[in-house]
Amino acid sequence: MAQHTFATALPTRLAAFAALGLLLTACGNEPAEVNAPAPESASDETSPSASPGAPSEGEAETRLTIERTLSGDEGLEPAEGYEEGVWTLTCSPVGGDHPEPEAACAEIREVGAGPFTGGDTSDMTCTMQVGGPEVVHVTGHVGGTEVDTEFDKRNGCEIERFETVSTVLNP
Repeated sequence: MAQHTFATALPTRLAAFAALGLLLTACGNEPAEVNAPAPESASDETSPSASPGAPSEGEAETRLTIERTLSGDEGLEPAEGYEEGVWTLTCSPVGGDHPEPEAACAEIREVGAGPFTGGDTSDMTCTMQVGGPEVVHVTGHVGGTEVDTEFDKRNGCEIERFETVSTVLNP
């Protein structure tokens, strides 16, 4: 029976790790066919460049429903002018019953869809402060990005996120 010493076992282990590294590196890296035709589907008949969440022809680039409520936190006063209710907002073309649709659409063009998709701050370090009882649920789409998020002022991160789109949420 052969005995392995440190000097004989090390090269064997290094070779095994190197093989594992090569295997992991190669996984999922199959070359794509350069001239492969795009798969056909029923949705391609109406819009050749349609993608999930993208507005269809004749639909606004941005379409949002903005539902404004108050949390039950007693002793907190909402920001001036904040009232409960539901608004709609469309951009490109500008419309809906939002009180300042042009300014709201300009703000969305400036900040993009990011504030509407980054609603989970649970893994972030945020200041422990409460900015108010305002809660806004926003659904719809910004460009090709589906939106279903809630804005509130329960901590410093959420307050900052709320303020990023304050013209959309509380003009």
